[in-house]
Amino acid sequence: MRKMIGAFALLMVALAAAPPLEAQAQRGGRGFGMSLDDQMTALTERLALDEEQVVTVREILEAQAESRRERFQGVRGSGDRSAMMEMMRELQQETETKLAEVLSDEQLEKYREYVAEQQQRRRPPLSL
Repeated sequence: MRKMIGAFALLMVALAAAPPLEAQAQRGGRGFGMSLDDQMTALTERLALDEEQVVTVREILEAQAESRRERFQGVRGSGDRSAMMEMMRELQQETETKLAEVLSDEQLEKYREYVAEQQQRRRPPLSL
């Protein structure tokens, strides 16, 4: 009987963990942030992207994600937080430069606002 109760408890824990793990897998396993599909949905709506822009912006963001993965593989584990932050700034600047070729000035400004909001959401609140 105890084995049966133990197995049932283990099953309940596994079922309770399934939705968060599924959501993490949908986000690419990162454990935070938006998936590319969610990001594109938000940007398409917010920037009023036309169909051609949607395709190009998606390609740019996919390339950014791949570049980020490659760059962080070399730095990960080094503990050099300032180097990682500098890499992120460089990557963001490269992305903005590419997007500036596709977006209007108004759309680019809205993109910058969007990025700033996303960065703000990732920061932990200040404690007093």
